[in-house]
Amino acid sequence: MQIYKHALLLLNDETDGQFLLEGVQGFNEQGTAITLGHLTADYGELDIASDALTKDRQSAEVIAAKEMLSRLVDSVSFPVDVKEIVTIHRFKDVEAYVTEAGIDLVIMGHKNRLFGMLSSHSIEFINHLTVDVLIKHI
Repeated sequence: MQIYKHALLLLNDETDGQFLLEGVQGFNEQGTAITLGHLTADYGELDIASDALTKDRQSAEVIAAKEMLSRLVDSVSFPVDVKEIVTIHRFKDVEAYVTEAGIDLVIMGHKNRLFGMLSSHSIEFINHLTVDVLIKHI
């Protein structure tokens, strides 16, 4: 089995995060650095509303995501970093962060739900990232 140096857990929500964190303790024990990541849409790039409304919504979503990430960090007994990625180019920007941070494994969750193959973004990352991607059924 390959030993990974740095894993990015790309989370959708706190439920995903709790579930995925339970599964990475073994990675941490073998020396893998763990980073929790979350994607938030960049409404400014979309240019769909007034600047004030867009900035207020963007700020609220980033604050909520950072609060969620903080709760998850506090819930584990091993060190984890966090990364909030605000983007509308999720594949390009995640790949840039993966390269910049030296990440060699991305771990994501996938929920088996109605239209899951159409609405899940996890599976798409396999074809867009140049590192190993582990998708765990949640």
